[in-house]
Amino acid sequence: MADKILMNKNTLAALKVELREYITALPVFEMKEQQLKEVVQGIENNIARLKVAVAEINSETKKWIAVMAEETIDLSTIVKVKHLNTTKREIAGVPIESFDSIVFEEMEVDLMNTPLWVDSAIAAVKTQKTNRSMMEMEQKNLELLQEELAEARRMKNALKEVFIPETKNNIRKIEIYLGDVERLAIGCAKLVKKKKQDKSKVA
Repeated sequence: MADKILMNKNTLAALKVELREYITALPVFEMKEQQLKEVVQGIENNIARLKVAVAEINSETKKWIAVMAEETIDLSTIVKVKHLNTTKREIAGVPIESFDSIVFEEMEVDLMNTPLWVDSAIAAVKTQKTNRSMMEMEQKNLELLQEELAEARRMKNALKEVFIPETKNNIRKIEIYLGDVERLAIGCAKLVKKKKQDKSKVA
């Protein structure tokens, strides 16, 4: 808002309209901030849960590492993600994705000529890839929502700490100024009237 304002009734009326708009907008941004905070917290919790799941599976599969090192099977080529099925939705105007399912490329494995641990290893790798894919999706969601949350917070603070107080202050200044002008005009009018009356008495 400009420091210099026109001290007249038109400016006063315009400022009062602005103030009503600011006061109406404030709870909207407060509600948006609260909604986004709750969703962000939920996604952060989900990412933390997925990280724990990945760590647990890593711990469980350590016993296979030595065995795998002796084999020529490359699980990274056996287990590949084909695509991730997601559903798009909006949170406070922000488009994000929800996990539906994951599809892996079907790789042929000769079960007759592969060790027994391969089945379990493939299942573990699929679980890990699923968890990591979900983490990547949720991380993208989190970044989008955090950006929107920061913007909602900036707007709320600007309205609450800058626009509304400044507008109220400018309205008060104009009202005081116009009141002073009005009182001065009334005083001048009375003075002119008195002088006219005094002149008429002398005449």
